[in-house]
Amino acid sequence: MSIQLSVVIVEYHGIEEVQQCVAALRSHIGVPYEIIISSNSCYDEEQKKGIDFTDRQVKWLFNERNGGFAYAMNEGLKVAQGDYLAIMNSDCTWQTNLDEMMAFLKRHPEVGAIAPQMRDRNNQIQDTARPYVSLQRFIWRQTVRVLMNKVSILTENMDYSQIQTVDWLIGAFIMVSREVYQKVGGPDMCFFMYAEDLEWCTRIRKAGFEVVYYPKARIIYQGTRRARTDFKYAKIFIQSHFAYWRKYGFFWGYPKRKEQVYEDAASASR
Repeated sequence: MSIQLSVVIVEYHGIEEVQQCVAALRSHIGVPYEIIISSNSCYDEEQKKGIDFTDRQVKWLFNERNGGFAYAMNEGLKVAQGDYLAIMNSDCTWQTNLDEMMAFLKRHPEVGAIAPQMRDRNNQIQDTARPYVSLQRFIWRQTVRVLMNKVSILTENMDYSQIQTVDWLIGAFIMVSREVYQKVGGPDMCFFMYAEDLEWCTRIRKAGFEVVYYPKARIIYQGTRRARTDFKYAKIFIQSHFAYWRKYGFFWGYPKRKEQVYEDAASASR
């Protein structure tokens, strides 16, 4: 039976977290699937002995170097066999069925990327579907975070219960069709980490596809947000955004989305 869904998860010195992620994930997939663990940990042979390789649906890929998040995702996507491809953080816990999003993509071939609603452990909606980050918006967001001590900054006038187009989705989970992947490619490996999801969604839209937030599906996701407390990651965070602005513009010029809310009867009836 051919694989319909491939899920790529990056692992970096977190085997136990990945195992917990996989255990929760597989109970929410109802189609033939594979899970590819793309490891940037550079384990030696002795360290690999503690990993279970007997599960044929879970494939471990040991990368030669820690080339960053986008690098690890691309290494996994290269070997993925599914008709639909998803990238996923290991600190995500699925709560609903992934098949709904696949079905939505089948019904809407104009949609290039889709992601679920994400909530933290206190059931608060996270700001995982966002407007483009221009330089002025970047400064505004960081100022609000510091002055108001906000973890999540929700977009004003956005109904988070609706299936709708958005500018971009965070890379904790994004699903695309193989057609889109073959046309656009994976995340840009020029980005070690941060902003690679913003760039990927921008490139998908420039290729003529839409980007959709799908709250009928849900994930528990908190995020480490290390860029706020660690200078090393803060530096990478800023450098990645400057790389994005050099590519697409500091203040404007980003591809406009077709503003649309989907009344998706098939998913609503489930």
